[in-house]
Amino acid sequence: MYFAVVFPLADFRSLHRQNAGRLERPAWGQTDPRAEFARGFGKIHTRTKSAAGYSGENYYADCDNLVKYPSQYFLNPIPGFLRSILAYPVYRRFYFDGQMSGRFELGFRLNEDSIHEIARSAGGVEYSTSEIAAQVLQSDLRLDLLDDREIKLPFSNAAQALRDAWILSSTKNKSLNTFDIETVGSKYVGVGAPFVFIRSGRETKIKSEKQRRDLFQSEDLELFLTRSGKQGQSFDVAVISSDASLSAETPKERLARLFYIQIRTISFSHSFYLRQVASEKISGPKSLEPAIQALLGRLSNLEPSEGDQTDELACREMSEILRQTDLSPAQLASEIERTIKPGVARRWFGGFWGYADKKVDIAIEAAAGAATKHLLSSGP
Repeated sequence: MYFAVVFPLADFRSLHRQNAGRLERPAWGQTDPRAEFARGFGKIHTRTKSAAGYSGENYYADCDNLVKYPSQYFLNPIPGFLRSILAYPVYRRFYFDGQMSGRFELGFRLNEDSIHEIARSAGGVEYSTSEIAAQVLQSDLRLDLLDDREIKLPFSNAAQALRDAWILSSTKNKSLNTFDIETVGSKYVGVGAPFVFIRSGRETKIKSEKQRRDLFQSEDLELFLTRSGKQGQSFDVAVISSDASLSAETPKERLARLFYIQIRTISFSHSFYLRQVASEKISGPKSLEPAIQALLGRLSNLEPSEGDQTDELACREMSEILRQTDLSPAQLASEIERTIKPGVARRWFGGFWGYADKKVDIAIEAAAGAATKHLLSSGP
């Protein structure tokens, strides 16, 4: 079983006449990043050179220098079964689209030897996706920032520290006094609460969740949302329950995973932009459509890993699925804008009882879910 903890990031420093001191390299969003390292994060990798972990973007920055795991993570994913399973890290990555949206993505897998041993000894046990998400979100990680801070805190509370890490990494040294973390962070840059994406294979039967929202179901794909219970009423867990094996993600599953994660990240970024404009912290036009157009372009042109024929066929099939859909970036942008745009009630009552934050979370989930359902329903 694979899962990733994803922190969506919004960066609107492009609205500042000096980009608020943001570095020009890495040239995120360009074909060539023109850099080998992201400062304070780690080396920049292209997928064609490494197939480590689940595939995503054509290039990304490792976050091994930033994100540390102070201990091993042993989870109890089977309710009523007193057996823990090691969740081992497979990647720590950062990506930014160069326009407005990025993400920290921390990937893990449950130890497959333990999964097979439990299947032999205990038979048909069922794994709880909400429990997996809840347990990992409560677990601690450590962040080593460029200003020499070492911050240990649960995954669920790491958003602001990750925001600071990105600002420190991407701001010119000579500009840090002018464009300090608090000024830039309060206006132009934000990191949202994490959500968890899980893929379960046929070896790990999924327990039925009481709180569940189906996004898509067909003969070859089942995608639903559920709640960890650790972040209020947010549907903060997305799950693909697959009939394929643990290590055999299908092209359609890959497309669903990549699109959902990235469209939810873009939806967060647009929501952040609307809130900052409404509170008069930033100003200036910013179109959602180019970011969606770029996302679809990246997914259509995902480079296969060198020498991996299976991966090459998967990338080709994923591109063909996208080609046969009737997705319109303009229509998707319009639907997301309509879903996320603050309503009258939210503007008037947003200051009470966290009402605004809850409504924003619901709107982001709804926008990402609707867009993903549209994609999967319009394909072959």
